[in-house]
Amino acid sequence: MKATSPLILSLSLLQAGLVIAEPNVPTITVSSDILFKDTTIVSPTSTITKEQAAGINVTTTEDIISHEPNLVIRKRYIGDSNGTIGIRGSNMFQTTRTMVTADGLPLHYFLQTSFSGSPRWSLVNPDEVESAEVLYGPFSAEYGGNSIGGVVRLKTRDPKKRRIVLKGSLFSQDYDELSTNEHFNGGKAFASFEDTFGNLGLFLSYNHLENDSQPQTQFAATASGGGGTVVNGTSPGVEEHGTPATYYGDSGPDHVTTDLYKVKANYNVGDYQLRGSIAYEDRKREQDDLNNYLTDAAGNPVFDNNVTTPNGTNFRTSNFGSSVFQERSQDRESLLLGLGLTGPLGDDSDWVFDLYATSFEILKDEEVRTGRNPADPTFAASNAAFGGRLTEYDDTGWTTFDAKVGTESLNRNENHRLSIGYNYSKYELEINPFRYNSISNTKGATRGASGGETFSHAIFAQWGWMFNPKWDLSLGLRYDDWRGENGFFDDNADGLITGTEKHNDRHESGFSPKFSLAHFMTDKTTIRYSLARALRFPVTEELYQNVNEALQVSVADANLEPEDGVFQNIMIEHQLKDGLLRFNLFYEDVDDVIFSQNVTVNGATLRTFLPVNTVQTKGAEFVYNQNRVMGSKFNTRFNVSYTDAEIDKNKLDPSLEGNTFPRLPNWRANLLVDYPLTNKLVAHTGIRYASNSYGDLDNSDNEEQVFGAQDQYIFVNTKLNWQATKTTQLSFGVDNVFNEEAYVHHPWPSRTFFLEAKAVFE
Repeated sequence: MKATSPLILSLSLLQAGLVIAEPNVPTITVSSDILFKDTTIVSPTSTITKEQAAGINVTTTEDIISHEPNLVIRKRYIGDSNGTIGIRGSNMFQTTRTMVTADGLPLHYFLQTSFSGSPRWSLVNPDEVESAEVLYGPFSAEYGGNSIGGVVRLKTRDPKKRRIVLKGSLFSQDYDELSTNEHFNGGKAFASFEDTFGNLGLFLSYNHLENDSQPQTQFAATASGGGGTVVNGTSPGVEEHGTPATYYGDSGPDHVTTDLYKVKANYNVGDYQLRGSIAYEDRKREQDDLNNYLTDAAGNPVFDNNVTTPNGTNFRTSNFGSSVFQERSQDRESLLLGLGLTGPLGDDSDWVFDLYATSFEILKDEEVRTGRNPADPTFAASNAAFGGRLTEYDDTGWTTFDAKVGTESLNRNENHRLSIGYNYSKYELEINPFRYNSISNTKGATRGASGGETFSHAIFAQWGWMFNPKWDLSLGLRYDDWRGENGFFDDNADGLITGTEKHNDRHESGFSPKFSLAHFMTDKTTIRYSLARALRFPVTEELYQNVNEALQVSVADANLEPEDGVFQNIMIEHQLKDGLLRFNLFYEDVDDVIFSQNVTVNGATLRTFLPVNTVQTKGAEFVYNQNRVMGSKFNTRFNVSYTDAEIDKNKLDPSLEGNTFPRLPNWRANLLVDYPLTNKLVAHTGIRYASNSYGDLDNSDNEEQVFGAQDQYIFVNTKLNWQATKTTQLSFGVDNVFNEEAYVHHPWPSRTFFLEAKAVFE
């Protein structure tokens, strides 16, 4: 899967527009959204436009949906590559349960899971996005089991006329925790050009982001036996389980730089449209300014493994020969390609087809860990012994193909609609870790490569029938045929490969039926019940990625069964003038839930993907969106949700039964309000709330406001947008206005200031 050049043109599906022109008939737009509208009809759906998102301090694309109902984005800092997403009963580390697309182009990363499986949000710039739509649950046959949580569909700009955009942003965070008291700053520059040239529409853009994060990791240790160097600079405290701990350093800022180059095009040929784009990203991350608080009596930094505080507490700063103070750097280049074609199936046809192919490839992904801090006296000797680490991704990426046809008037009957589709996908992952000398940049012996492939073929049909002006029925059926192949793991001992373990190929398949029935109580009030089965098949990391290192032992399970769930939703929706009220009740019952568990084997703790037999989730959501509230100038978007996820059965450890599933707070609420102070100046306020939760399956991590905790938070954000001239807009904003301290294992960002200038020439 090697690419010859990062400048290969790819084409991405625009949600999109085939323009069908007939004599004496007004021009209309046929889009995949309209063609396959049952997907949004049967699924609870929330949509936010770019105008509504203008009140959010949006620096990266995931910010756009940050206030949507019963959803969380774990964005730890601006430019974070691990912006995981969780919806309803799927937590933020079950990333393979949420699909994210931009004009149909996959941004979800179904090669890995947890923090490594976060969507590639940075392949789309937020200034491209016209709207974002969140579909809750797997109630449409159009999407497979990876939509157990939901689907996020981003709609980007469709070039219509000449438009040039220049935009610059600055942001600054003041951070004061433990012994670190600093300002961390960053900025972003964006430029785009779009125009039409006859039948050709073209969009070109460039985005550069650079930022320093707050320290993501706080180093703490519990008391251990054995004495050592007496040190100063420690801070007493507790860790997330309440055990007394000594804090002695932090990871310093992550310095991230991202460059995104984008080309999109559409070309009309009669009644047909070819659509597409390229997304090439060059991303770098460095963690080379770690903070060691430990000093000896003379004030010199101490990197010893065993140390003692002045009050006599002994602890270890590292284990197994690797230092927590080691520096890290990552260099990643990615290319996302696609090609789509839409048109009618013949002249005067009620049927429209949509074809779409995509390809994602990691051109380069290398992470270096130095083994020791350069200031550590053992740094040179450790690297001479290849004590560092180099991890490379090779032959990693995916290919997908979708073919869909549909009609809104089956057999010329407008009460019947039908869509039929086929999907193919191939995912391939290979990880190669090596011993490394970070001083001479010399690769040493392998630590044991691992990887494999997954393939799937799926067909679906979704039929809708309005059999009465007051009743609407939708039935769907999806069949998935899935394979796991070519899985392997290199056994290694002390850097020597002792053999390659090859896993048996796997083949699984299954049907997923869908049912939805709506009653239109009045012209404005609808009640709908939706029922669905969904199968979520394991991804390559869960099956094949094995890590055997000093600080991390992770074991995959090539025999994992697919997650198998039944999902129900009752929705009542009432349309208001310029708004809506919506209430959802939902229930999820999922078997063989794949989740990373820590188990003890021969006295050692290792991380492995093992199934939780059954997790049951029930919840409710209330949404109130209203423009011009009670005739005023206020516009608002408010939602509140309750979710109760419980481990019903767990044969691996029955003591966990009855516990709350991790990283799922009971309560979430969001509010967006805007008010025009003048014709050119608009004030915005946003609030995000979540109750606390657990990070561990045993629910033992109940400490608050410490590193590793899953805290309750209330974040208040503000923004002022000023249309200074016809072409120029200035914005000033603040996130976390009251500087609330909270952790999502890592610390959430503290108070952050934003300044933005944008010029649009049309």
